[in-house]
Amino acid sequence: MKLTLTLLSAFVLIFSACKSTGDIKQPEFRDISNVRLIETGVLKTTVGANLIYFNPNNTGIKLSAARGDVYVDNAYFGSFVLDQEIQVKKNAEFELPVTIKIDNIGAVKNHTDIYKKKEALVRIEGRAFVKKSGISKEIPIRYEQMQNLDKLRALVSK
Repeated sequence: MKLTLTLLSAFVLIFSACKSTGDIKQPEFRDISNVRLIETGVLKTTVGANLIYFNPNNTGIKLSAARGDVYVDNAYFGSFVLDQEIQVKKNAEFELPVTIKIDNIGAVKNHTDIYKKKEALVRIEGRAFVKKSGISKEIPIRYEQMQNLDKLRALVSK
């Protein structure tokens, strides 16, 4: 009887953990801060930045990794990667320290457009890997919105 109760409790715990990771809402993008130049190259420039997000979920999660591509007005701008674990608290803002590799050829090609416009459509597509109660899950990252280009101009100008 004790063994059955223990197994039943374990299954309830596992299924509730699976359900909680299945109902994860996508975080809301808020801002970019602490933009810094890491390395300049001929084809790629590496920049560090903190992406500020808000977790709209009633539970905290552990973000173990993330990666994706950044587009400005549907032109490829570069890629980003987060390769350290971040603890995300429930219903709270959090910062993701990311490394962004800018495609210099694409940036130079679209350089004049970036300086002419005040705002542009910024699209981010990628994948995030989250953990909750020992269960890992891959979730898509999709963000598309008009953004002020002041911080983007700072990246291209460096």
